Amino acid sequence: MSDCAPRLLPVEQAYQLWAPEYDSAPNPLFCLEERHLSPLLQSARHCDVVDLGCGTGRWLERLYPLQTRSLTGVDVSAAMLEQAARKLGHDARLVQADCLHTPLGTACADWILSSLLLSYVDNLHELAHEAARIARPGALLLISDVHPATRDYGWKRTFRSAHQVIEIQTHPYQLHDLRAAMNEAGFEMESLDEYCFGDDEKMIFIHAGRPDLYAAAKGFPVLFLASYRRRHG
Repeated sequence: MSDCAPRLLPVEQAYQLWAPEYDSAPNPLFCLEERHLSPLLQSARHCDVVDLGCGTGRWLERLYPLQTRSLTGVDVSAAMLEQAARKLGHDARLVQADCLHTPLGTACADWILSSLLLSYVDNLHELAHEAARIARPGALLLISDVHPATRDYGWKRTFRSAHQVIEIQTHPYQLHDLRAAMNEAGFEMESLDEYCFGDDEKMIFIHAGRPDLYAAAKGFPVLFLASYRRRHG
């Protein structure tokens, strides 16, 4: 185990390293997100779905059996999309692009997901307007991310590659910044929920030999999940 300081990398370079191992190790944040987001997936049935920041296709793979009309995943990382392609084959359209400026058609989606992406976005207003552009009137947009409050806990987005800890470059924001950007772009917020780690996540920390990290985060919000509806007109 290296005692060196984390190596800070921009998103594309970081995920080039992380992609092959991204799905392999239990992740308490993924576990927490899946517990609360999974029940909402049924609303994507018979919809044209776009996953902004789809990564390795973790959610697209879950959405495929739900009789969606179409599935499209967008991600800036070619390495992550390679992993998604291995899972999904021809079951989804995968597009390498910056989620702030996609090549997708206007009003092409009824159901949009953005999972664990916002921390990497340097302009929430541009993302909100791009989501609004591709959303049909009445479309549902679900957004999850590491809670902005975790910066106050000293958290950073890191992973281990070989013997080096890699820190991914992120951009700070607050929940009121997100609300303002989404409202300006033409979305109405339907819900906003903030979640703390529970017993399921506790076991992941214990099995990793880090119960201290669970104890330090216990009772504090570490993830949020928001739903928005594209306004008509």
